Amino acid sequence: MRHMPTITEVMTAFPVHVEESTPLAEALDLMKEHQCHHLPVMGGKQVVGLLSGEDIKLAQSPGHEDQDFEELVAGDLCRRRFAKVDLHTRLDIVLTGMGEEGLNAVIVMKNEKLAGILTTHDACRFFSRWLKKEYLPDDDPGIA
Repeated sequence: MRHMPTITEVMTAFPVHVEESTPLAEALDLMKEHQCHHLPVMGGKQVVGLLSGEDIKLAQSPGHEDQDFEELVAGDLCRRRFAKVDLHTRLDIVLTGMGEEGLNAVIVMKNEKLAGILTTHDACRFFSRWLKKEYLPDDDPGIA
Protein backbone atom coordinates (compact mmCIF):
# COMPACT_ATOMS: atom_id res chain seq x y z
CA MET A 1 0.00 0.00 0.00
CA ARG A 2 1.32 3.43 -0.93
CA HIS A 3 1.84 6.26 1.51
CA MET A 4 -0.79 9.02 1.72
CA PRO A 5 1.09 12.34 1.81
CA THR A 6 0.48 14.35 4.94
CA ILE A 7 -0.42 17.99 5.11
CA THR A 8 3.03 18.67 6.59
CA GLU A 9 4.66 17.52 3.34
CA VAL A 10 2.76 20.11 1.33
CA MET A 11 2.05 23.11 3.56
CA THR A 12 4.24 26.12 4.19
CA ALA A 13 5.41 25.63 7.77
CA PHE A 14 5.80 28.61 10.11
CA PRO A 15 4.36 31.07 7.59
CA VAL A 16 5.09 34.75 7.55
CA HIS A 17 2.26 36.45 9.43
CA VAL A 18 1.22 39.92 10.52
CA GLU A 19 -0.52 41.53 13.46
CA GLU A 20 -3.93 43.12 13.05
CA SER A 21 -2.27 46.54 13.41
CA THR A 22 0.20 46.01 10.55
CA PRO A 23 -0.25 48.66 7.84
CA LEU A 24 -1.43 47.18 4.52
CA ALA A 25 1.55 48.61 2.68
CA GLU A 26 3.85 46.69 5.04
CA ALA A 27 1.80 43.50 4.60
CA LEU A 28 2.06 43.87 0.83
CA ASP A 29 5.83 44.36 1.08
CA LEU A 30 6.08 41.15 3.15
CA MET A 31 4.09 39.24 0.54
CA LYS A 32 6.41 40.46 -2.20
CA GLU A 33 9.56 39.77 -0.17
CA HIS A 34 8.48 36.22 0.73
CA GLN A 35 6.70 35.54 -2.57
CA CYS A 36 3.45 34.57 -0.89
CA HIS A 37 -0.17 35.45 -1.55
CA HIS A 38 -1.70 34.95 1.90
CA LEU A 39 -0.82 36.10 5.40
CA PRO A 40 -2.33 34.82 8.61
CA VAL A 41 -3.39 37.79 10.73
CA MET A 42 -2.67 37.52 14.43
CA GLY A 43 -4.30 39.09 17.43
CA GLY A 44 -1.64 38.35 20.01
CA LYS A 45 -1.04 34.60 19.84
CA GLN A 46 -4.38 33.81 18.15
CA VAL A 47 -5.01 33.64 14.41
CA VAL A 48 -7.89 36.07 13.88
CA GLY A 49 -7.95 36.37 10.10
CA LEU A 50 -6.47 35.67 6.71
CA LEU A 51 -5.30 38.43 4.39
CA SER A 52 -4.73 37.78 0.70
CA GLY A 53 -3.01 39.74 -2.01
CA GLU A 54 -6.37 39.93 -3.77
CA ASP A 55 -7.88 41.62 -0.69
CA ILE A 56 -5.15 44.25 -0.85
CA LYS A 57 -5.51 44.76 -4.62
CA LEU A 58 -9.24 45.28 -4.16
CA ALA A 59 -8.61 47.93 -1.49
CA GLN A 60 -6.27 49.73 -3.89
CA SER A 61 -8.77 49.75 -6.75
CA PRO A 62 -10.51 53.00 -7.75
CA GLY A 63 -13.87 53.48 -6.12
CA HIS A 64 -13.20 51.21 -3.14
CA GLU A 65 -15.10 52.44 -0.10
CA ASP A 66 -11.91 52.65 1.96
CA GLN A 67 -10.25 55.34 -0.14
CA ASP A 68 -7.27 56.10 2.07
CA PHE A 69 -5.16 52.97 1.56
CA GLU A 70 -2.32 54.38 3.65
CA GLU A 71 -4.48 54.35 6.79
CA LEU A 72 -5.71 50.76 6.45
CA VAL A 73 -4.23 47.93 8.50
CA ALA A 74 -4.36 44.15 8.09
CA GLY A 75 -7.20 43.85 10.59
CA ASP A 76 -9.37 46.15 8.47
CA LEU A 77 -9.35 43.89 5.41
CA CYS A 78 -8.60 40.37 6.57
CA ARG A 79 -11.26 37.72 6.30
CA ARG A 80 -12.41 36.88 9.81
CA ARG A 81 -14.11 33.71 8.61
CA PHE A 82 -11.44 31.34 7.34
CA ALA A 83 -10.79 27.63 7.25
CA LYS A 84 -8.43 26.07 9.70
CA VAL A 85 -7.45 22.44 10.03
CA ASP A 86 -5.51 20.39 12.50
CA LEU A 87 -1.96 19.45 11.56
CA HIS A 88 -2.93 15.76 11.59
CA THR A 89 -5.84 16.03 9.14
CA ARG A 90 -5.33 13.84 6.09
CA LEU A 91 -4.21 15.75 3.01
CA ASP A 92 -6.92 14.27 0.77
CA ILE A 93 -9.62 15.48 3.16
CA VAL A 94 -8.16 19.01 3.25
CA LEU A 95 -7.80 19.22 -0.55
CA THR A 96 -11.31 17.87 -1.12
CA GLY A 97 -12.69 20.47 1.28
CA MET A 98 -10.74 23.26 -0.38
CA GLY A 99 -12.10 22.24 -3.77
CA GLU A 100 -15.70 21.87 -2.60
CA GLU A 101 -15.67 25.18 -0.72
CA GLY A 102 -13.68 27.11 -3.33
CA LEU A 103 -10.93 27.93 -0.84
CA ASN A 104 -7.50 29.03 -1.97
CA ALA A 105 -5.91 28.70 1.48
CA VAL A 106 -6.41 27.05 4.86
CA ILE A 107 -4.64 27.76 8.12
CA VAL A 108 -2.94 24.73 9.70
CA MET A 109 -3.03 24.56 13.49
CA LYS A 110 -1.20 22.46 16.09
CA ASN A 111 -2.58 22.57 19.60
CA GLU A 112 -4.48 25.79 18.84
CA LYS A 113 -1.29 27.50 17.56
CA LEU A 114 -0.36 28.52 14.03
CA ALA A 115 1.72 25.75 12.46
CA GLY A 116 1.40 26.50 8.76
CA ILE A 117 -0.69 27.45 5.79
CA LEU A 118 -1.74 25.32 2.85
CA THR A 119 -2.50 27.21 -0.35
CA THR A 120 -3.48 26.19 -3.84
CA HIS A 121 0.04 27.21 -4.89
CA ASP A 122 1.49 24.72 -2.38
CA ALA A 123 -0.83 21.99 -3.67
CA CYS A 124 0.02 22.68 -7.32
CA ARG A 125 3.78 22.61 -6.64
CA PHE A 126 3.42 19.32 -4.76
CA PHE A 127 1.23 17.74 -7.44
CA SER A 128 3.64 18.81 -10.17
CA ARG A 129 6.56 17.16 -8.34
CA TRP A 130 4.48 14.02 -7.79
CA LEU A 131 3.48 13.80 -11.45
CA LYS A 132 7.10 14.13 -12.59
CA LYS A 133 8.19 11.46 -10.13
CA GLU A 134 5.38 9.07 -11.08
CA TYR A 135 5.31 9.48 -14.84
CA LEU A 136 8.67 10.69 -16.11
CA PRO A 137 11.72 8.48 -16.26
CA ASP A 138 14.75 9.59 -14.30
CA ASP A 139 16.71 10.14 -17.50
CA ASP A 140 14.04 12.34 -19.15
CA PRO A 141 15.78 15.43 -20.60
CA GLY A 142 12.68 17.50 -19.80
CA ILE A 143 13.34 17.21 -16.07
CA ALA A 144 15.12 20.24 -14.69
